[in-house]
Amino acid sequence: MKTSYVFLFSLLLHTGEYLSQIRSQTTLESDSISEMVSFWHGIPEATVSAVGLASGASGLDEVPGSLHLITMKELDRFSYTDPLRTLRTVSGVNITEEDGFGLRPNIGLRGSGTERSSRISIMEDGILIAPAPYTASAAYYFPSIARMSSIEILKGSSQIAFGPQTAAGAINLISSTIPESSRATFNMMMGSFGSKNIHTTVGGSKETPKGTFGYLVEYLQLGSDGFKILDNGASTGFDKSDRLIKLRYSTPTSAKTFQSITLKVSDVEEVSNETYLGLSADDFILSPFRRYSASAEDVMTSHQTQVVVSHKIEPSKSLEFNTDFYRTTFARNWYKLDRVIDSTGTVVKLGSILDSPDVYSTPFSYLSGSSTPDGAGLDVKANNRSYFAQGIQHRGIFKFGSPSETTTHRIIYGIRLHRDGVDRFQWRDRYSMNDGQMQLVTPGVHGTAGNKEEFATALASYLRGTFHFGDVTFTPGIRHERIHFESFDYGSSDLERLGEADYRSNEVSVLLPGLGINYNVSSLFDVFTGIHRGFIPPGSNPETSPELSMNFELGMRFSHRYSSAQLVLFSNNYSNLLGADLTASGGIGSGELYNGGSAIAQGLEFELSIDPFMDGPFDHLSMPIRVAYTYTDASFSNTFSSELDAWGDVEMGDAFPYLAPHQLSIVTSLEIGDVSADISGRYTSSMRTEAGQGDVDQTSATDASFILDSGFSYQASDNIKLSLGLTNVLNGTFVVARRPYGSRPTMPRALRFTLISEF
Repeated sequence: MKTSYVFLFSLLLHTGEYLSQIRSQTTLESDSISEMVSFWHGIPEATVSAVGLASGASGLDEVPGSLHLITMKELDRFSYTDPLRTLRTVSGVNITEEDGFGLRPNIGLRGSGTERSSRISIMEDGILIAPAPYTASAAYYFPSIARMSSIEILKGSSQIAFGPQTAAGAINLISSTIPESSRATFNMMMGSFGSKNIHTTVGGSKETPKGTFGYLVEYLQLGSDGFKILDNGASTGFDKSDRLIKLRYSTPTSAKTFQSITLKVSDVEEVSNETYLGLSADDFILSPFRRYSASAEDVMTSHQTQVVVSHKIEPSKSLEFNTDFYRTTFARNWYKLDRVIDSTGTVVKLGSILDSPDVYSTPFSYLSGSSTPDGAGLDVKANNRSYFAQGIQHRGIFKFGSPSETTTHRIIYGIRLHRDGVDRFQWRDRYSMNDGQMQLVTPGVHGTAGNKEEFATALASYLRGTFHFGDVTFTPGIRHERIHFESFDYGSSDLERLGEADYRSNEVSVLLPGLGINYNVSSLFDVFTGIHRGFIPPGSNPETSPELSMNFELGMRFSHRYSSAQLVLFSNNYSNLLGADLTASGGIGSGELYNGGSAIAQGLEFELSIDPFMDGPFDHLSMPIRVAYTYTDASFSNTFSSELDAWGDVEMGDAFPYLAPHQLSIVTSLEIGDVSADISGRYTSSMRTEAGQGDVDQTSATDASFILDSGFSYQASDNIKLSLGLTNVLNGTFVVARRPYGSRPTMPRALRFTLISEF
């Protein structure tokens, strides 16, 4: 495998050198970084200086690691509301589908693991957005992609600036920006399965002698009746609404010192009739979109709020300071089937029933609607939790050296004081099944199925430099995380929380160094490499150690007027892999972290972008073609026993579960005047659902899948655009997951019509 990597890298290196030689006489309007950014991402070079993840970088050579930007144009191309469909076109991104709508996505980077996106840092406008990023990082809340203006995905040694999860990468979602002039937009979408989307914004800026005042008001309503069919005919859909206000003031242009202050207030509500209960293998073959009667009461209600006050000041051209005060809250109750009780009072796990329905034929019959006898029943658990996260973060940028933009050195520092927590107050209600209808028998006592508070207080800081020496750019850095975890478990006997809780705490202090190097071989070709220490916090259990890793990457970028490419080889070496007990991954949902053994995830990322019509007789046409391929090989490098069902008894060499070795996406568009047609194809190889090695048993694996999407748009006028989209054109039906319980399908073919207006 390593020999193959070296061969591929050498091949592209020599190809790049050859191309740079034959084009050495070509005059470019900008350097290779500018060409790469403007062509690949469709944005001007100046935009890169503003992206949150670049931390003030002026080009890709100053970003220590692999940066990918999904621009507004790319987001509009297919108008996805599912973040998983949006991110599938980016190399190095690992995804596990669950509900078909992407309401609670499972995202990983470079083989990190995808469970509830808990092993990567997720931000909105540079602010940590997971409900409790340190205490409970599982992303049961994820921002709506439909209201984002761009997305930044960073992998590699760029992690120095972002945490607390620094093992694999970070994703920053950029919300709608305040327009420079008065502007209003109204977008409406209607589609299959009763899907609907209303998105409207009103905003503008006004310059006065006392400064510039700007505002943005945004409303988004998403919903669907659902594509699954409950045995009793009830809805399997969802409704979600986002409301956001931004206010900004900046000093007048005549001021000696530029300053701005921005207030952002957002509010999100969701009701989704979602379940963790899948299907048995036989039932999936017969009716893949069926939902059993026992999931009829499953519903999640949630409410998220965020308040951010941001201040920026530029005392001089060489100094810039940014400070954010933030607080987020998230309350949710996922009321869903938890277990079956047979007539003897024995608890039977849902996963065991669906994996072996012949063995557990009687409990299985209860799931599909057979009446329960006395003593038997269905327990529905109220996973009632509330989260908060608050803090202050500050970043400073000092520029020095040559005034030339490409050779200005930078020192960037950041510090964040953060506190977050989760309050679990849960219970189980006992239901009976009577001829396919669930009836409440015994309401549960609140707090008896989980009565615990957990908190984390963290002080994080980093220092990173950017130094140019001719064609070489060095980006060394170091990050420090100091975290204090606390847990107060009151148990089922102290529901009023009046007594002394079962207390435990854990203290963590860790230094995380890193270094990135970029070499500008020619005006067309760059080589970069990076190494950094990765980290995942261990939680409040003092017997659990933090996860540490050493992460390497070696890559190159090539760019020309009509083509660009990037190849990256990566290797992440974990010395102490952490696994989380999440219901989403088949556990009991305690959130406990468990130490695993050592592991290694390595692979290759390749991206190619080309427009064959940029020059020549057909230059009035545009047909950009983008290809992204990822190969990932992740396996355990020692033998150990784990309490996590997905790991179990691990042997050295066992492959990670829920990680596709091969992923390939091809996206192309044909633009002719006011008309454009877009096609996106994505192939994902089969994934193991349990750790193992050797030949894959398809009963313990997902299906290999190929999904084709298409879109057509027409610019009817300067203010009106019409589009028609079709997802899963071939109407393929695939098992995309077998967790938490049973087989789960991808969404079938769906049609949508969108009206986009701007005034």
